[in-house]
Amino acid sequence: MHKDQALDNLWLARAMHELGAVTFGDYTLGGSTVNSPVFINPKLLISNPMALRVAAQLMHQEVTLAQSLRRARAVSYDVVAGVPVGGLLLAAAYSLEANVPLIYSRPKPEGTGPRGIEGRYSPGSRALLIDDLIAGGTSIQDTVHFLAEHDVLVHDAMVLVDRDLGAQHRLKQLGINLISILKLDVMMNLYHADHLITEEQYQHYLAYAQANRAKPAPDEPGAPSEEA
Repeated sequence: MHKDQALDNLWLARAMHELGAVTFGDYTLGGSTVNSPVFINPKLLISNPMALRVAAQLMHQEVTLAQSLRRARAVSYDVVAGVPVGGLLLAAAYSLEANVPLIYSRPKPEGTGPRGIEGRYSPGSRALLIDDLIAGGTSIQDTVHFLAEHDVLVHDAMVLVDRDLGAQHRLKQLGINLISILKLDVMMNLYHADHLITEEQYQHYLAYAQANRAKPAPDEPGAPSEEA
């Protein structure tokens, strides 16, 4: 990868396609993702250390920029919190890139670990919440509430891929600012322009996106993390 491509989100989108993190079919993964023609699996970034590093750099760059604006769009934070499982992988990479402590929630007892938060933090700490992908926003909402129970506050949530199905508006109503690196529309337009997907796949996606954005996204129950 050339140096001037290091923080290119379109390079990252292409890398995800090369990894097989973007597949086509008929996927239902919760109330906000029903019969979707495309499945996004950012967890596969762990198979390409360079791409994972670029993802962490892009996220750090975006947050830093949002904080530096005259009317800042992001606040300072004490820790990084990952939404298990995909968000935790990215949060760990971000923690290393930004040199910020990492915590993660454990809503259910696991092995010898009780329900709670893994990692050290002070009561009243502010966390930057990270997830790999968002559609309806349920996973982030649930994690925000869980962290609040343990006196950890969230103002900003960062996602790698936003399916743009209403999550930003829904989170804003809860006082959560959503920052995303890639929009699914941008990814699909890129793949179509680069001839990485067929015309049929592209048109199928456009029809799905138009139909699902023409009506409010449902308030989904806990959904699998891919499309939450």
